[in-house]
Amino acid sequence: MLRSLRAQVDPPPFEVLVCGTADRDVADQVIAHFPTASVGLATGARLGGARNFLLSEARGEWLYFVDDDVVVGPRVLHSLVELSVRHPDVGVLGGPNETPPGSTRFQRTQGAVLGSLAGSGPVRRRYTSHGPAPARERDLILCNLAVRREAMVPFDASLTGAEENGLLSQLARLGVAMRYEPSLAVYHDRRPDLRSFARQMHKYGFGRGQLIARSPRTVRVPYLVPVGLVLYLAVLPLLAWLSLWALVPLAAYLAWIMAGASKVAVGYRHDRLSAFAMSVLLLPVVHAAYGTGVLRGVSSGSSVPVSSFRWLDAPVVDTAELGASRGS
Repeated sequence: MLRSLRAQVDPPPFEVLVCGTADRDVADQVIAHFPTASVGLATGARLGGARNFLLSEARGEWLYFVDDDVVVGPRVLHSLVELSVRHPDVGVLGGPNETPPGSTRFQRTQGAVLGSLAGSGPVRRRYTSHGPAPARERDLILCNLAVRREAMVPFDASLTGAEENGLLSQLARLGVAMRYEPSLAVYHDRRPDLRSFARQMHKYGFGRGQLIARSPRTVRVPYLVPVGLVLYLAVLPLLAWLSLWALVPLAAYLAWIMAGASKVAVGYRHDRLSAFAMSVLLLPVVHAAYGTGVLRGVSSGSSVPVSSFRWLDAPVVDTAELGASRGS
């Protein structure tokens, strides 16, 4: 991520603020790329709460949030300036996080599943490029999100996930306009194996469930469909014992999975059979992991973890060897 920020083409002046949650050596890694960066360490904080520690220190007109496993396109910061001028009424800008070139076949199929209607439904624009348009909170993701400083409010520090959805829902209620722009696309590493992918989907669902419990107005039918699937499968043996008609929804679901997997496989010029087989596996994992996550999130507590923050001392760096940093 830092290397891609330093390689920006014709960027505006920008500052770099980083908050780590575990690695005490993060300052060395950051300062190696941006000698003037500010680096802090949050202890006990969830990700939204950790980001809150940086908000009061940011001085720019725009706050651009990226994750450490993201590669930013070479003209994203330049595009951000152009878009902010072109759309002065917009307070939030964002784009998709796409699968990086050179990813494994599993990771590429994973990204295609997440970007499909069968996989992610109305939130699929987060994972693949679509045309520019006004956005809702479900269209934008925190690993690639820009917010005007004057519109920014703190993240909900109690959320384990979906902290951007909580933030964007609040901004939407305040009347802040949002926009999705494919020119702001970044590359985001996909999970390396099935277990970590399932954990990621469960975490997404857990955060959504927490958000629904705290703000029921944010609930939408698509978020509840995976929950309905999980509950249906849990009672299916009993229902099927009572009547074989109970298997009809299962047959319809399997047909939906096959159709979705076929759509994903069509996008592959070679080895479509392998892509189809992987998609048949990944699609139910998305739905089941997300659905169980939502159920857990709705029933979870809402306590805010006790956290602390301190700025890390910057190591001594020979800036002559590094060259001039674009951070300011």
